[in-house]
Amino acid sequence: DADPAAAAAAVVESKAFDHGIICGSEDNLVVEANVAGPFQAALERAGAAVCTPEETARVAAAAFDPDGHLRREVLGQPASAIADAAGVRRDGPVRVLVLPVAMDQLDGPLGREKLAPLLSLFTVEGTGQGVEVCKRLLANQGAGHTAVIHTGDQALQQRFAEEVPASRVLVNGPATHGCIGVGNGLTPSLTLGCGTFGGNSTTDNVTYTNLLNVKRLARPV
Repeated sequence: DADPAAAAAAVVESKAFDHGIICGSEDNLVVEANVAGPFQAALERAGAAVCTPEETARVAAAAFDPDGHLRREVLGQPASAIADAAGVRRDGPVRVLVLPVAMDQLDGPLGREKLAPLLSLFTVEGTGQGVEVCKRLLANQGAGHTAVIHTGDQALQQRFAEEVPASRVLVNGPATHGCIGVGNGLTPSLTLGCGTFGGNSTTDNVTYTNLLNVKRLARPV
């Protein structure tokens, strides 16, 4: 039930910021099939290039080395430069490249973190599959960090928050800005804990309060 235009605008604004180098930015999009068409159209209107299968293959070849690691040459680079290198042409400026991929790519490089203006897009048949795909993506890379859900259904928001292994679950907003506390109640911080999900000691947005040494005098009760 998400608003495709609002969701697309938030995603593109977030992933285009600093050319996707922020670790809290979106890396993978999971969309239900019944809204996939309108959402992809909205992404295009927001400045993304939603790639064809042939373009997706060229972008993947340009962005990843044979071992599946993101090439240093594309880290934090403008989407337009990556598009040019891969031969992806659009009439207007390209802010983000969206790569629609099949489910068999979930556990591979395209299902991992991409510190560049690149987004993989997975289409699912319903809410249940969508939640499971998000959990697999976080297990592939990103457990404990941040997840975003676009929906007005508060019961679904609650279910998503309870099930996905992320320390920050954002609702109807951009990940890059939201994870550091812009526009919501999270503590403003650029250092984000991933908790035991990600092998950290805290799930907090880390501030001076996490660094205080508190000495305690304990008397017998």
